[in-house]
Amino acid sequence: MANLWYKCKGDVWCDLFKLDMEHEVLKKAEGVFIIWTGAKERKVLKVGSGTIRSMLMSAKSDIAIHAFANIGVFVTWAEVGAVKRSGVELYLINKLKPLVVSYTPKAIPIKIGLPWD
Repeated sequence: MANLWYKCKGDVWCDLFKLDMEHEVLKKAEGVFIIWTGAKERKVLKVGSGTIRSMLMSAKSDIAIHAFANIGVFVTWAEVGAVKRSGVELYLINKLKPLVVSYTPKAIPIKIGLPWD
């Protein structure tokens, strides 16, 4: 499956707490997202899917994610159609083992390339 993991201006991973939630791309984006901390020793905090802007706004207020704000919290997302979204999300949860799992979709995992590959 071809995918495009979004980066911010300057071709860098977006900082969740500095991300412009009013940006046009975010207003329209639907798919899957990954939130992590650590530049070299990456710890995936959360994986999710849905309307990206809404999900990221919720993540910003999540105390478990906010606890890492002082060391940097990064985010990326890929647009994935509604039919495949739950399967892709489940694949990412199984593969990345996020620290915060609020929901596990009931689906057949669908492989997607990771943003760091």
